[in-house]
Amino acid sequence: MQSLIFFIIALSLLVVIHEFGHYWVARKCGVKVLRFSVGFGQKLWSKQLKNGTEFVIAALPLGGYVKMLDEREAPVAEAELDQAFNRQPLRNRVAIVSAGPIANLLFAVFAYWVILVIGVPGIKPVIEDVMVDSPAAMAQLTPGEEIIAVNGKATPTVNSLFQQWLRLAQSGETITLTTLSGGVESFKQLTLPKLGLDDAGVLFTEIGVRTVQPEMPPVLGEIVDGSPAEQAGLEVGDELISADGKRLQSWQAWVTLIQNNPDKALTIEILRDGIKQQLILTPAADESGVGRIGAAVNPESFEIPEELKAELRYGIFAAIPQSVIQTWRFSMTTISGLWGMLVGTVSSDNLGGPIAIAQFAGDSAQQGFIAFISFLAMISISLGILNLLPVPILDGGHLLMYFFEWVRGKPLPEWVQVQGQKIGLFLILLLMVFAFTNDIARLIG
Repeated sequence: MQSLIFFIIALSLLVVIHEFGHYWVARKCGVKVLRFSVGFGQKLWSKQLKNGTEFVIAALPLGGYVKMLDEREAPVAEAELDQAFNRQPLRNRVAIVSAGPIANLLFAVFAYWVILVIGVPGIKPVIEDVMVDSPAAMAQLTPGEEIIAVNGKATPTVNSLFQQWLRLAQSGETITLTTLSGGVESFKQLTLPKLGLDDAGVLFTEIGVRTVQPEMPPVLGEIVDGSPAEQAGLEVGDELISADGKRLQSWQAWVTLIQNNPDKALTIEILRDGIKQQLILTPAADESGVGRIGAAVNPESFEIPEELKAELRYGIFAAIPQSVIQTWRFSMTTISGLWGMLVGTVSSDNLGGPIAIAQFAGDSAQQGFIAFISFLAMISISLGILNLLPVPILDGGHLLMYFFEWVRGKPLPEWVQVQGQKIGLFLILLLMVFAFTNDIARLIG
């Protein structure tokens, strides 16, 4: 239920921001907006604004819409023809249609600015182990060193280091690391292996380095519905003690055990409300043959040691360019992912639908304000970019038709536009069905 609530909050907020972009630019271009609705369906409340727009709050809180004066939808009075959308010059229509996706991207910039000003807590990227004959070993990285910068850009946390490496690894370039050991800074050259977005989960392994991670007690914070964990009878708050008589004291040890034992029945001992119990847990094999049980650790069950605590933070003004860069990078990552799915270099299994988004919304909200606003920023970018795709019915499809209108010197024939709308609707429905199927497959798996 919590996931559903935050999904509705996230979707409504981001769609309203998108539609407000259309509304604001339309008004600036002199177009009359008949209605700005927050939500769909039955009116719950409405008010007529001075500019003639009816502001509506509707019963279904799943986004919203803007309805403009347009002769293609209803007759327009002679006195208002200059305020009709379809009578606007091409540049105005392009501006109005583009404004929705741009509003989403601007919101992402604002969200990242808020995050960077508040500060993102994390763990210092201190090296715990370097694998033999790995790129990290070739760069002469050693345990105990802290990587404080990549190509001169600070990496105060493991996540900031991960983001830098993931971006640069897509071209497999040689980079300069600044490390700190015993108070002495050193500069080392690291040649990154060329990796794609699908390889994010093995990035550090491919580079050959493991960073120091505080041990997390194996206390469950989430159980996925229908998962092996739920089927075994595990509940949120359970502390995992042992498997087949062997005591495992950290979450990392349990992750390793589960991953290495797909489809094998394990007799586990748990502590629930101070009482020990035994259960049978059988990890399911994922597409790669790795064991999964559909459970997550409770992040509130442990604290980061003071010597490992770090924070990524910028000043009010310094955060502005950084937030723009962050938005640009995630936008490029999203576009690369979409292109990769199209050409087959990125698995389409990564595509998530409403169920996946709802789960992410609930999880991020549970982790706190920073995690939730970061989720909003990423979804806002995705929404903006998806709407710019050159698919009829989306904003990008309208922009494509306006491009042909600019080339031809006149609009495309009406029958072409109608057929384009039908094709676009079919493609969007197909995409939704595919994403929803992926969601169901993840739940079942």
